[in-house]
Amino acid sequence: MKKLLSIFILSGMAFALAAQPNKDVEVTRNYDPTVMDAQKIWYEPTVAADSSNVRDAFSYSIFPKSSPGNFGLAPISSAKIIDGENSLPGLGYIRAGIGYQISPLFDFYISNKNAESVLVGFYANHRSFFGKTKLEGNKHTKKVKSDFMNNDLGIFSKFFLDGSTVTLNVDYSRRDLYLYGFDPDIYLGDLYPSLDNDRRAMNLFNGNLLWKSDRDAGEVFYSFGASYQLFNARDKHKDIKTATMKENAFALSGLLGADLDDDTQSVSIAARAALYNRNKALDSAGNNILLSALPSWAYNDDYLSVKLGAQYLLDNYNKTTKHRIYPAVSASYKIHDYFTPSIEIKGETEVNNFRKLAMENNYISFGNIVDIIQSPVFAAYLNPIFKNTNHKIIGVFSIKGDVESFSYNVFTSYSKLEYLPLYGNSVATTLNLLPPPPPNLNPNPIISGDYKEFAVIYAKGNKINIGAELSYVDDIFSVYAKAVYNKYNLKTENNTEIEHAWHKPIFEGNLNLRYKISYDLVLTADLRALLKRYALQYFISQQWSPPSKPYSRKLKDVFDLSIGAEYLITNNFSVFGNLANVLNQKYDIYSRYQVPGFIASVGLTYRF
Repeated sequence: MKKLLSIFILSGMAFALAAQPNKDVEVTRNYDPTVMDAQKIWYEPTVAADSSNVRDAFSYSIFPKSSPGNFGLAPISSAKIIDGENSLPGLGYIRAGIGYQISPLFDFYISNKNAESVLVGFYANHRSFFGKTKLEGNKHTKKVKSDFMNNDLGIFSKFFLDGSTVTLNVDYSRRDLYLYGFDPDIYLGDLYPSLDNDRRAMNLFNGNLLWKSDRDAGEVFYSFGASYQLFNARDKHKDIKTATMKENAFALSGLLGADLDDDTQSVSIAARAALYNRNKALDSAGNNILLSALPSWAYNDDYLSVKLGAQYLLDNYNKTTKHRIYPAVSASYKIHDYFTPSIEIKGETEVNNFRKLAMENNYISFGNIVDIIQSPVFAAYLNPIFKNTNHKIIGVFSIKGDVESFSYNVFTSYSKLEYLPLYGNSVATTLNLLPPPPPNLNPNPIISGDYKEFAVIYAKGNKINIGAELSYVDDIFSVYAKAVYNKYNLKTENNTEIEHAWHKPIFEGNLNLRYKISYDLVLTADLRALLKRYALQYFISQQWSPPSKPYSRKLKDVFDLSIGAEYLITNNFSVFGNLANVLNQKYDIYSRYQVPGFIASVGLTYRF
């Protein structure tokens, strides 16, 4: 009993990942879904294949996450179980834990894992953080609520037919958070933002269907998919009623191809159609329609891979239709197992829909009412403009290789683009949209939400990436490291130079370690770095007048270290824990949104 208690206490000194910015790296390729992807199937109308996507997709969070699941479990957000040495062929698992400053977590997963013809499963998870964070500035020492809650539910299924597979999943997610970020030292009289928090709730309903042939079932291969997504969001101000912002998204996709001759060659055509419909409170333009088609020819043998194609895309929005043609060319030659150079030239349209922008930056302004409390009272909606990013040309060169358990990838890329979304303080946009004040109105209005939200700023120009990835994996020890240098040269739509790519790091890197000390004890460590990030900031006049000139604000560099451990008590029970943000950094996730610093949690997993 004493030994067990000691183990539990030691486990409690390692804790769940929190306040860590995540870099989502999307890979666009011919999609080969499994049940492990059941929660993630979603068809954007971009048709590109066999390439690493070079665009940015930052996803920040401030709440504790679960242990990485060192004994056969992966994060529940991926809705999967990874088979490993200590993974039992059970139906599922339950995981629960609690952390410092009240940060509960809960995971549940169940499926008929070993089914031969039909696989069905259900998952649920909960992550939340209930605590307070001190604002930047010296005048006010009061901490404000920075609570965050995320809940996910999903049902997935997979039907194994003769020569094909059908995948179906339905899931629901809800995210609740507080808008708490501003500098209390910026005091502007009656324009001073209230210390009262605004609450924000976002809901996502998603349904996906995919029918895909088995590639080895014949010379003809195909896949057909359909999806529907409903995303809505609403703020709850203390004294102001706000509208609900809604977006419906529908998408159809298809791929039809055939192998030629000795199966080294193939021809195919991929097509997609997507409709994004937003209510008038969110977007007066209404619908955004995208249609795309990509015919291509491919050659593959043991050494040489070549693909030649061209993509046509139609982008219709706000009574304007744009026609684009992109190249889709790639080639690689395997000189040796440890040396394979490759090159790719392509283009694509990145969809900047409501869901994407709101989930990328949880604090974006998307239709909050600006209310002036003196008479007469009027209100205005502040909405993002949904322009899709046009990657006119993307060039990627890389060298990859494998040497036993060691692999590497060195790459560089260039992208010429327009309508790249950046985020700046929304106050400037707020004042510019308001009409002149009536004569009897106090020139010092009270504006709700200012300094707490961000407006979308679209940029054009080019971006250069230079980076490398290294990994080593064996049964005892594994390590993954990645470092990327980003160089931007951007202008506004009016050809004014943009000093920095706001909130995007010039250098980013991460290091992940996993060490299996024994059969029943695994340790992990994660270090993430984001260097040289800058934010766009505005001051406001106390009078009713345009804002002063914006200025650049350098954000603190991020060195976020997390250490985790999991101990297998029996084949069914294990205890886990993590130390998150071990260095206790108070960096910004977005400007003025500081993370709470060091957080600790511990929990128990039961497999059945």
